[in-house]
Amino acid sequence: MDTPSPLEVQVSSSIQVFPELRQADQVIVPLSIIDNTVSYFARCSGIWFYDPPSNQESALSSGELQTSLSKTLQSYRPWCGRLSYAKPIPKGGHTNRYRRVHVTYNAPTDLGVTLITATSPKKLSDFIPSVQDRKSALKAWDASQIDSGGLLPKTQMALASPPPPPDAPNCIIQFTTFACGSSSIAIALAHGLSDAQSMCTFAKDWASTNRALHASAPLPNLSPVLNPRLLDAAALGDIDAEDPDQSLISQARNLPLHRFDWYKQVPGYGDNTPSDFDHSAVLSPSDPIPWNDWDMTAPSAGRVLHFTPDEIQLIYEQASTDPSSKISKHDAILAHVWALVNRARQLPSGTVTYLDLTFGLRPRLSLPQNFLGSPIMLAAIPWTISATIPSLSSIAANIRTHLATFTPQAIGAFLHDAAFEYSPQRLWQAFLGSKHILQTTWAQSGFQDVDFIGEGGGNLMYVQPEMGGDGLLLVMEALGEKKGQWTANGVDVHLYLNREVMERFLKDPNLWGEGV
Repeated sequence: MDTPSPLEVQVSSSIQVFPELRQADQVIVPLSIIDNTVSYFARCSGIWFYDPPSNQESALSSGELQTSLSKTLQSYRPWCGRLSYAKPIPKGGHTNRYRRVHVTYNAPTDLGVTLITATSPKKLSDFIPSVQDRKSALKAWDASQIDSGGLLPKTQMALASPPPPPDAPNCIIQFTTFACGSSSIAIALAHGLSDAQSMCTFAKDWASTNRALHASAPLPNLSPVLNPRLLDAAALGDIDAEDPDQSLISQARNLPLHRFDWYKQVPGYGDNTPSDFDHSAVLSPSDPIPWNDWDMTAPSAGRVLHFTPDEIQLIYEQASTDPSSKISKHDAILAHVWALVNRARQLPSGTVTYLDLTFGLRPRLSLPQNFLGSPIMLAAIPWTISATIPSLSSIAANIRTHLATFTPQAIGAFLHDAAFEYSPQRLWQAFLGSKHILQTTWAQSGFQDVDFIGEGGGNLMYVQPEMGGDGLLLVMEALGEKKGQWTANGVDVHLYLNREVMERFLKDPNLWGEGV
């Protein structure tokens, strides 16, 4: 039985929204090599919360949002279509091998984008503290009372695992208004089509279109880059040949990457192989998923940890004592939190733990910032627990050293390997549980710039990514007025751990940087 929503959300309507101008010519686009590796990932989603507007004329309107969404989708047509696995074609090139994802759109069978309108009789301020309180009195805020399930349906997205229904959507949006005049807009996307950067690009484009409509101003010229072949062009060698280049395969498999296999059965955890899987196929070397490291029955706890600019500077200075390693503030924050998590987990000496660090390929492959898709990889950064407390600089240097191995040449070799992989989504580059931290980041994604009304509209009060489980960590800028470096207003770290581990973590006297 579902737990009643503390926000008592009631759905008013649910409609399918399509591009304003329908096109007759059906289009089929193979997704990129990397998009194929993430099609089993949990959906990419976030919820934007807004204060009440200054007057009723500046309030968000469901009708206006629907109109602006329809106009925005003219530049995001694939999100209205259908994702599917292409039928394998022998000698058909890398986009026609087994379990390669294609998106079909501008077709009569397009699904559109689901837009849900809902209301809540609650005051949002009773559930979400002010930005200032989250920076002072509630620096380790428990956001669990915000019912994301009520604000965005837990609908399974297209191509997820286990297999969803045939009409599983690519994109769902929910607009919720609260009794106090506050509102929220939640977006969920199939991960094969969108990472956090793509989602924020879409949200900003939709918001700017709505803002123009509201002000009766000219509509913005939207220019997202929907071209998976741009990414595939970075692959080394001939990815459409019948056989791979073994020297490139060797380069790729020397990178610090996990190769956990969804199709390699582990007793007690079911069979995840597709019904059309050819069991005689020769698969690349892989490891079974270490399910025993993750007790999914144990309660987990989440906190939003706020680090002030001064605390970040202190942590950065402590992590920068090794002059031979040039680290970033992002490295320092990750090293700090990871070290405290390892301490709170009380793992025995000699245990190898991993920071499974998500990094983007846009800057590494010179892709446009508004490039759509999921151009991400996850580095497996190891650390061995020892009886002595390691220096923060050694952990930060370890992070930077491993990330530095992912040069354009190395990524090109990985793309070559993945292009020939049999069922590329079967290999998972991360895990959760007691020996892993799965990290992602929204830093510099532009999530703060999603403004649907402009002057007079409600200010952005909070943004919540959809997360949960033991060992998830997300880094994002804190809200604020200061411009400049991404840490200018401080940093919010969303962390989810086993509940007992979280209790020890929060009691650590070094949490905010003192005595690191």
